[in-house]
Amino acid sequence: MKQAFRGHIPALDGIRGLAIGLVLAVHLFSNPMPWAGAFQNALKQLFSYGALGVEVFFVLSGFLITGILYDTKAKPHFFKNFYMRRLLRIFPLYYGVLALIALVAFGLPKLATLGPQTLGEMHTLQSIQGWLWSYGLNFYIWLRNVTEWAQLPYVSHFWSLCVEEHFYMLWPFLVFFFPRKTLVYMAGGLIVFSLATRLGMYAVEANPLAIYALTFCRFDALCLGGILALVVRGGNTPEHYVRWMRKTGYWLLGGGGLFILFSFLVTAGQKDSTLWNVFRPLRETAFNVVFAGILAMAITAKPRSLTWAFFCSKFMGFLGRYSYGLYVYHAMVAYFLISRNGLEFVKQWVPNEVAAAFVLGSFGCLVSCLMAVVSYHAFEKHFLKLKTFFEPAPAAAGKKAEPQNCQNRHP
Repeated sequence: MKQAFRGHIPALDGIRGLAIGLVLAVHLFSNPMPWAGAFQNALKQLFSYGALGVEVFFVLSGFLITGILYDTKAKPHFFKNFYMRRLLRIFPLYYGVLALIALVAFGLPKLATLGPQTLGEMHTLQSIQGWLWSYGLNFYIWLRNVTEWAQLPYVSHFWSLCVEEHFYMLWPFLVFFFPRKTLVYMAGGLIVFSLATRLGMYAVEANPLAIYALTFCRFDALCLGGILALVVRGGNTPEHYVRWMRKTGYWLLGGGGLFILFSFLVTAGQKDSTLWNVFRPLRETAFNVVFAGILAMAITAKPRSLTWAFFCSKFMGFLGRYSYGLYVYHAMVAYFLISRNGLEFVKQWVPNEVAAAFVLGSFGCLVSCLMAVVSYHAFEKHFLKLKTFFEPAPAAAGKKAEPQNCQNRHP
């Protein structure tokens, strides 16, 4: 029977592209731009919302990983196949980059006389090696009270990879041992838990970076994507789930968007007040609801519609295909350009500060793309070829999966 939302869905490459595009905007365009003047401040603030790109990644991961796990839970070697395929996708680049960082951090001070800034960066990178290699950077931020991203030179963005890895450690076991309906309720409970945890941490004035980076504070985005994947794996017809997903997308986008607008109106001029700290975590979840809605609309978009054209475009597909490498490399490029006064260097030829920031950001994007493409074709894809050895086999005889009547692509 034809199944919904299975296999490769081109629009999801576009969702990845949207996520990495937002992240590039904050790190390479907003961060280098100083606060100065109404227009420049507004532009910097606008691009700063690119930080929400990691939430798009989380919603997408929840949707994809939950679908993969549920569809293969009745097949042999469930855990081995899932974890080996994830390992081959994630570990080579992550640990390859960490090995290079360690080599530089421990070797460079012995080979050259370094200035105070570079020497401090090397010492920091040396001191956090254990946290990086164990996917514990986000807990380091919490336990060591890191209050500025610059305190983690070149690697601050790895916190989100830690969140993803922790999700992979927990979620497969829940999917394997519990039925679909129970999983939906459990995911809903984790959303409430995540929101309540952030509310509580803001109430006691905990470190905002820790609230932002801790795994159990980010469950709502992952589980929203997971719920969408679980609902469409019920026993109704494929057409029913396409209609449901499209309608749900509109409701999520509209409802979440209206709440975000309401929250900004209610808390206008009251930043860091009690009211602000109540609405901030609620607004964070509302943004995740919006992103879940965008995902639902993208995968049900009708061919040749504007939504379909955007998410299935070659440009968005390019960003999506290389999004992992782009994510790993771009923040290192951004940190180097900003910490080495790249903006002042560009302003020698482009005096306007906003224009100079865009030139610097564009250069950073170009370098990041080149690094990601070369890394993928020269290194990562050779490990990805090994995933064929861990393809899910047909379900074992006598084992029945739950109904999975859904359709594979766009209607």
